This record gives sequence, structure tokens and C-alpha cells, in this order.
Amino acid sequence: MASENDQAFARKLAQIEADSKLTILSSMNQSSDDEVKQYVVYTDYREGGQRESTNSIFVYTPYANVDKFGHSIVDFQAQLLFETNKWKNEMHITVLETLGAASRLAVYDYQNLGLAQLAVKAFCNLANKLEIQTIDGNISTFDRESFNKVEHILTKYGFEVKAAPGAASGTFVKRR
Repeated sequence: MASENDQAFARKLAQIEADSKLTILSSMNQSSDDEVKQYVVYTDYREGGQRESTNSIFVYTPYANVDKFGHSIVDFQAQLLFETNKWKNEMHITVLETLGAASRLAVYDYQNLGLAQLAVKAFCNLANKLEIQTIDGNISTFDRESFNKVEHILTKYGFEVKAAPGAASGTFVKRR
């Protein structure tokens, strides 16, 4: 018999697949009660001839996200909001640390489960597919410790991060 996590994951996957506005970028489905082994990374970005758009990459996992009735507590645990300008072959990300998982502008991984890394990796793959030349952005966090976590994720994927010493905000860029 499938666990509550398996059932919640199957429902979410079916919901995403049924929505023509969403595209699955990556997923894993291995049951585990100890770590994230079930996740889906998806986006609302669609190739449609538009030259400028604002979209998101979302990461969902049932891990630590299923209530006592077997339903997901939140629709996604990480969201990376980005703007695409195909005229200039550029993408822009704004990373704002906020107080809720439902934030529209958060890539920060509150549960420290690696979900933000999944979002950034999928974003970089999408940018490569679109032949984007420059990705830039801003980071704004509550404290230097949180900034360091975001900086670590971005530098891991080839971004150059700039900030004043001790600052909790800064900029980042990655060029092809």
C-alpha cells in the first residue's frame, strides 16, 4: 500500500501534468522517510514567441509537507521567480528572503533540504536551453548567515556574487 507521501506526490504530479501551463523540468520518486527522495521541479515558463516574460520555477516535495489527512500542506516549498528578455538574451532573478514559504520571491530553502539547489540547477539548465548569455540578479536576506547560504548555492552553479563585507544583500551575475 502506498504511503501518505506517495499518494500526495502522485496527486501533485497528476495535477502538474494535467495543467497545460506547467512543464516538468526534473523529478525523482523514491520513497524515503529520512530525506528528500521524492520531488518535482516544474515551471510556468512556455516558449510562445513572447520576447519578455516573468515566470517561476517551483519545487514540490511531500517530505515534511503532508498533514494527518494525507494532503500537502503547501503547494511548493521553493520558488525561483525570474524575468526573461529574449531581445537581449538575458534573465534576471530576485532573491528576497521573506517570512513565509508562500512568498512570491523566495529561492531560500527554509528547511535546508536542498530544494533551492534543485530550483537553481533547473533554472541554469533552462537558461542554457534558451541560449541566454547573461543572468543577473539581486539578493536581499535578513542576516549574513542567510546571505552566505544563498551565496553558496549561487557560486556552486557558476555565479559571481558581489556584496560589501558583512552585508546581507548584494548582486550576482553569470555570463556564458
